[in-house]
Amino acid sequence: MNGKNIARMAIEQKRPPRLPVALIAGGEWYAQTAGLTFSQIINNPELIAQIYINGFQKVGQDLLWTGAGLLNYPVHFLGCPIVEDSFSTPALKGSVISSLDDLPLLQMERVTQNSTMQGIIQAHHLVADAIGKSTLIMPTLWGPFTTASRIIGVEPVMMATVMDPDRLAKLIAFSTELIWTLAEQMLDHPEIAGLNISEPVASGDLISPAAFQGFVKPYLKEIITRTKKLNKLSGLHICGNTTRILKDVLDIRPDCYSLEAKVNLQDARQVLGGKVCVLGNLSPTGSFLSGQPADVLQEAGECTKTWGDPVGYILANGCDFPKEVPLENIKALMSFQQAML
Repeated sequence: MNGKNIARMAIEQKRPPRLPVALIAGGEWYAQTAGLTFSQIINNPELIAQIYINGFQKVGQDLLWTGAGLLNYPVHFLGCPIVEDSFSTPALKGSVISSLDDLPLLQMERVTQNSTMQGIIQAHHLVADAIGKSTLIMPTLWGPFTTASRIIGVEPVMMATVMDPDRLAKLIAFSTELIWTLAEQMLDHPEIAGLNISEPVASGDLISPAAFQGFVKPYLKEIITRTKKLNKLSGLHICGNTTRILKDVLDIRPDCYSLEAKVNLQDARQVLGGKVCVLGNLSPTGSFLSGQPADVLQEAGECTKTWGDPVGYILANGCDFPKEVPLENIKALMSFQQAML
């Protein structure tokens, strides 16, 4: 039984023969490991695919988020400048629109018909062609709330939750349709198992549970429902401390939920255990970044001990990780799958 099957068993709440281990996000680590900057790969689908294939061949994770590091490009194609001339995750500079008055100026076709965006979609399929039978492949995209925040800026979005909720809802609805139009094309491959949605701006460190319920939850639920209707798996990642919205996550009902180290795994298990598979939640900037392999294994052991019985759990880093993380530390995390045999 390979890693793909073992990860799927965990997601389906079955008892796997060993604990599945994943490496979530990590786009800039993949680029640096391949020795290719994002500006060098972005117009070449084969090179885009190669950084993820290369990373899998070096690490052997059971679940892989393709597209990590590329999530800002749809907003760039809408009209926001981007900095991409290094191994670091391409960063947006500014915003697409300056106020909600400019909503009518947004044109989804600028993204969906962009040749580079189509190349990115093709790259997901190329990865699936190469390794889709060995690891569980889930393309990742920003969620609707985060996409809206990239289009106009985080601060204007936060203010609009109070001052202009109706027009903010229109922007988030636009973002939802944009994401789904891209996701549907990515999912059109038999070896792509599902879709992961990342919502860092929906973090419990940034917004209240009430704001989450009003401006995040309905749109995530829509995307996850559509994903499941295609008979694909749905994944969700939210940064920061999301303890107060775990019941909302249960109601959204992704197949798997990736959470940060700020969330106690016992709390997550109490709410999600047996219903939603949990990925987590080794700190990406603790021993993983600056410790030794033995430290990584110790922290991994603490995670698994806290979760308890391994059903419905995938050991993983809790969030995106820097390109400086040593390969030997990543391999140590991956080796924990053997330690649990």
